[in-house]
Amino acid sequence: MTEVLNETQLVLIERDAAKKTAVLSLNRPEKLNAFNNALLDQLMDALAELADDDDISAVILRGNGRSFSAGYDVVSGYSSKTAYQDWRNLQEKIDLWERIYRFPKPLIASIEGHCLGGATMLVSCCDLVIVSETANIGWPSIPLGGGLLSPVSLWHIGMRKAKELSFIAGNSMSGEEAADLGWANQAVAEGTALESAQKMAARVAKTPLDLLYLKKQALNKVYDRQGFVDSLRSGAEWDAISHTADSIGEVKALMKDKGLKGAIKHFGQS
Repeated sequence: MTEVLNETQLVLIERDAAKKTAVLSLNRPEKLNAFNNALLDQLMDALAELADDDDISAVILRGNGRSFSAGYDVVSGYSSKTAYQDWRNLQEKIDLWERIYRFPKPLIASIEGHCLGGATMLVSCCDLVIVSETANIGWPSIPLGGGLLSPVSLWHIGMRKAKELSFIAGNSMSGEEAADLGWANQAVAEGTALESAQKMAARVAKTPLDLLYLKKQALNKVYDRQGFVDSLRSGAEWDAISHTADSIGEVKALMKDKGLKGAIKHFGQS
């Protein structure tokens, strides 16, 4: 029987003690589960709680409503006065994604609807990914930065596809394509991602918890030596540098002139 033991405003924790699994739900559906500071803080608190729970062996991360997450909430975002401050702010965000990567238990992302911008970084740091065939895994619609998302994603999808997604504003891949490229483990019928993730989590949780920890450490250590975390962290440097480019002012002027939707349409034209 599933028992809800802890409910917070922006992140919900649901434990299934019998199966040794838990589901974390991003709970800001009216904003497509966009990341603001409160949601991210609660997510990290929930993960810390589950990391110390020896009755839970595998954790599923999903979004309530019709989408996994629209990425960073630009409305509640930060503004930086200098490139150094920009870099520090970006590094603080990346600290969170490295904590996702180093979470001691298998973390399974379950994706329906949109997974955009910064949300792709979160998922790239998870262990396993179940995605709806019709899901939309998207890059930023307006070129206001550079080198943050794609260097991490290329580890899963390869250099050619990473460059295609990076160079073309608003580019995306479907859930089916994401599975074909290796970004996701499985692409399943729309509306069944959570059910499929729960089945996978239950199978994973049959392996003793201490062995799961050692298996994850063994695999992550190889990734560490190959440079995965370096790629994750260096993205802040490239993004901070790109924010000082002359063209950023031109893009912002275009947004002011045409509005957000008009600017997205401009860069999305073939």
